[in-house]
Amino acid sequence: MRVSIKDIAQALNLSKATISWILSGQGEAKGFSEATIKRVKEYAESVNYRPNLLARSLSLGTSNIMGLIIPFLSDTYYASLAGAIEKEATRRKYSLVVCSSEGDGEKEYELVRNLKATQVDGIILAPTKTDKRALSFLQNDSLPFVLVDRYYPNIQSNYVIVNNREACYQVVRHLGEIGARKIALLTTDMHLYVMKQRVEGYRNALQDLGVEMNLSLELCIDRKTYQTDIINKLDGLFQEVPDVDGFFFATHYLAIEAIRYFIRHGINYRERFHMGCFHETEALDILAPEISISRMPLAKIGTTAVDILLANIQEKDHYTYQNVIIENEFLPEAYKKQ
Repeated sequence: MRVSIKDIAQALNLSKATISWILSGQGEAKGFSEATIKRVKEYAESVNYRPNLLARSLSLGTSNIMGLIIPFLSDTYYASLAGAIEKEATRRKYSLVVCSSEGDGEKEYELVRNLKATQVDGIILAPTKTDKRALSFLQNDSLPFVLVDRYYPNIQSNYVIVNNREACYQVVRHLGEIGARKIALLTTDMHLYVMKQRVEGYRNALQDLGVEMNLSLELCIDRKTYQTDIINKLDGLFQEVPDVDGFFFATHYLAIEAIRYFIRHGINYRERFHMGCFHETEALDILAPEISISRMPLAKIGTTAVDILLANIQEKDHYTYQNVIIENEFLPEAYKKQ
């Protein structure tokens, strides 16, 4: 049977208000003695008291809960980002509810509505970009939110992203400077503005290197079937440009799948290609220690997103949107010296 504040008050012969103040962490501010505070907290722990968060949120106007919606829970990048956000939320005395849209705009919209119904104070969202209903709902409802990793350049909102164009430029420019001239680009999700920026960075680097553009080197992989589509696209690449000498992967999982392809086809990729990748993932340090990495600062992204959301929650209608662009860390031959 669930223990209530009323039960604790009756057991200790104190008022419900006294119990409520103490258990909400405001005992000292209300002038209760250290002995009384200790007595209440120890008894509440002994009877396994747990607060009714919904009732608390209705009473105080805040739940100290924030929602996080990411596209894919199974993606190591998003899992790590969720971990960084959860760590900062906990430090700020907030609980985090993590959901996955699975890249589906309809599910994203329903998740936003459900989180709102559960009285979260705000939402951090990595949008699908295929459906803007979730964002429209958040804006019309005035629920505080922050976009991370992805954003809409023509819509006013809070967002925390990295400098996608410059990060990719740095890597591709480096690949050219160490000798690569026919650098293939493997990308996906070209409906995302951030992916378009990464392609721009790739092309700008080639232009500054004085390398002729070759669209045969630009492979757009279908995200939904990437494990099979990448095989078909690489088969076509090696037929059209057999002397390709470099690879830039616009996202980490494409690097792993390409290396899988190289190994299965007996290609000595470590000797034959100069390679670079936007962010990293497990096993790259073993499979491709010479690869150059543009590492995303996940801890900083998570901390910044939580800071912005909490500021929005506190300032409410007087809040000004914050747009933060963070620089990646460039690591040439990222693992070679480790």
